[in-house]
Amino acid sequence: ADLTIMEEGAELLDRLGKFLNGDKDVKLPMLTSCCPGRVNFFEYYFPDLLDVPSTARSPQQMFGSIAKTYFADKINTDRKDLVVVSVMPCVAKKYEAARPEFKVDGNPDVDYSISARELAALIKGANIDFHTLEDEDFDKPMGESTGAGVIFGTTGGVIEAAVRTAYEIHTGKTLGKVDFEQLRGFDGIREAEVDFGGTPIKIGIAHGLGNARKLLDEVRASKSKYHAIEIMACPGGC
Repeated sequence: ADLTIMEEGAELLDRLGKFLNGDKDVKLPMLTSCCPGRVNFFEYYFPDLLDVPSTARSPQQMFGSIAKTYFADKINTDRKDLVVVSVMPCVAKKYEAARPEFKVDGNPDVDYSISARELAALIKGANIDFHTLEDEDFDKPMGESTGAGVIFGTTGGVIEAAVRTAYEIHTGKTLGKVDFEQLRGFDGIREAEVDFGGTPIKIGIAHGLGNARKLLDEVRASKSKYHAIEIMACPGGC
């Protein structure tokens, strides 16, 4: 999640910089790209807007890519001899892991994606009783995650983390609390405004694809008031 946040934050800052310098061709608002349910919906219903989302991969796919390059080199192992398994709250991650663009010479970055419920069934089927196991620390092959990574899966967490990163890179300061307010008349849409050194940057959040369609229809009609939009297919986020 931290890698995705850094990539999305840097990309948002790059697009905002071009916008503030008068570039009329810059693609705004930037959409988050980590929700595979949203990506499937977007590709099917809004194929004319494919240059609007962030180019950053989701945390699952970034982890798989790093595991089979950086980590494989670190342990001196060929990527084909590594098996990467992700445990996710979302079954759409299975489709994402199988996409051809996430393979190198036919070898997928993520070999298997299983849901939390499937993991629980495997644990139960193997008769593993956690109450009888000794506590152990997680291994840390790539270090600790940050607070931004922790809030990533909640509604608003992705775009807040990206905006915080962009703000801190741009101003050198820490961004205070971001207050998202519900859009009047819309249950699943919230918005906030952040002052980027005198320039107000508007952020929109939609969860649920019906709400997403409302915001995306505005983008298609060039009527969106936002500079960045987060869309999660599931109410409440992951």
